[in-house]
Amino acid sequence: MIKEPTIIEKNLGKLQIYLKPKDKIKQLGFMGRLTSKQLYKEIVQYAKDDQLMNASVYQTHSGYSMHGKITTEHVELDNADLLLCVELIDEKYKLENFCKKHAELLTGKMIVFKAVEFWEIKS
Repeated sequence: MIKEPTIIEKNLGKLQIYLKPKDKIKQLGFMGRLTSKQLYKEIVQYAKDDQLMNASVYQTHSGYSMHGKITTEHVELDNADLLLCVELIDEKYKLENFCKKHAELLTGKMIVFKAVEFWEIKS
């Protein structure tokens, strides 16, 4: 007799942070500006450091945020104004703590929270 797989459900949250690829971590001085890191990469690293379950970055093709102008992907040119979406998934309280801890980096960014259901398949 074949054992039927089981689905284990868990309520989690999904945080979507919209920003531009050109957004950088602000650093002081000339050398700081030259070596400043891209914000989206730092958010993913901080999520890993804070042991969040999942972090992903998605490139958009066209859109706007916070009532700004519409930007669109161009086949031949890189558009540093085109939005990225950094998506973080974990328990709601962990996502809230992440936002509070990194509030200086996230201030002024479009942030969306959604409740999601996580499924784990056990054979």
